[in-house]
Amino acid sequence: MKNPKALMIPFGYPGYPPEILKKFRDGSRNHLKRLGIDVTATANVIDFADARRIRDQVNTTDCEFVVVVVLSWIEATNVIEVIRDLSHKPILLWSHTMWQEKGEFLTLGPIPGAGVLRQAFEELRYKFKFVYGQPGDKSLDDDIAVFARAAHAYHQLRRTRIGLLGYMSMGMYSAAFDHLGLLRDWGPEVDQLDQYVLVKRLEAVTKTQVAPLIAKAKRDWDITKKVRPRDLEITLKMYLAMKALVKERRWDCLTIKCQYELSKEFGYTPCVPLSMLGNELPCSCEGDIPLIAAQIAMHHITGQIVAYGDIHTVEPNGVIMGACGFAPFKMGEGRPKVDRTETLYQGLANCTIYKEGEITFARMGYTPDRKLKMHVAFGKTHRPRAFHEIGCLPYPSMEVDLPGLGDQFAQGMLSQHYSIVYGDCRAELRELLRLSDIEGVFVE
Repeated sequence: MKNPKALMIPFGYPGYPPEILKKFRDGSRNHLKRLGIDVTATANVIDFADARRIRDQVNTTDCEFVVVVVLSWIEATNVIEVIRDLSHKPILLWSHTMWQEKGEFLTLGPIPGAGVLRQAFEELRYKFKFVYGQPGDKSLDDDIAVFARAAHAYHQLRRTRIGLLGYMSMGMYSAAFDHLGLLRDWGPEVDQLDQYVLVKRLEAVTKTQVAPLIAKAKRDWDITKKVRPRDLEITLKMYLAMKALVKERRWDCLTIKCQYELSKEFGYTPCVPLSMLGNELPCSCEGDIPLIAAQIAMHHITGQIVAYGDIHTVEPNGVIMGACGFAPFKMGEGRPKVDRTETLYQGLANCTIYKEGEITFARMGYTPDRKLKMHVAFGKTHRPRAFHEIGCLPYPSMEVDLPGLGDQFAQGMLSQHYSIVYGDCRAELRELLRLSDIEGVFVE
């Protein structure tokens, strides 16, 4: 993932030694850099003249969040003067504290100043987090790093375009969404086209264009004998058409209504094309916008490939997850395994088992009064027991351990589809939800 970008503005007060204020300013900047944050730091703001000058300098700064560093006692009005035009961005309010020198504790009074600001920020409804400690204090690291990643995601979500081909599948109420509410409260724009556009685009792909992909698939995948040459050709043309649409429409992620226009009427599911494209950007199917809204947030937080799975069964100590033919190939164990299905739907399916590891899985949904919420869980995965849905090929799937928490998860389910990412990003999701004023329900 890209490094979070911060604008650091340090504040002091007239009369305190300039060399000490400069030392602490530089130490704060270096602390942020050590955490992998790209930092633009202003000069120290000491008085109102400084505040006016710095305000005019920073208004055009491209940053994802603001770090207000309280070096000493400050006049709160100077801080507001500088950051008022930036107050729509997440703010990290960082107060320095006492330090020890030659056996005695010294202070410039930063905590009293920060106390005034903390309450003011709350009443002004700024989106902020308050931390305190001296530069170099490693106890600050986790809080700052988590906030930075959440602020990065908050910023990126407001620059995100979700591609939607079709709309919700099979009457899934939980896949519907409030377009303006999503834009206002979570950030992404949704760009909708019909699946017919995809069909027309893939029909325009030539045999010459798709030939290198066919050769690569035959070399790199385990393909069953049921897969016919035409199946592979149409499937890979669909991938090229999807990829072209992503580039043309500047989509950051994609969800598509597969059932039943593509899977039965056209005769080819998008499972394998999505499994390929899922290596490059978050993808899912069945036109489930609350799902892809969770996927793209988890991608912005982690920078990793993100999948999704249906919750197939819930047990006291875990769940089994898997999607009917989709998983990003890079999340699978070993070579991709591709087979052909024609019972409940038609086309090629990914049958690769997921790698083992720890995952965070989550989903967006709505409260009864149509406010966004998110359901989040974390668990260790292992190879699933052998199972299949009657009439279907084996799914890309996993069993997830939730010791003693299976029923708690079940009682909070927002739908069957859940976003999956390897690793633990619960702290970042919690912070992102707080910044967004969205309810989070965590299974723990």
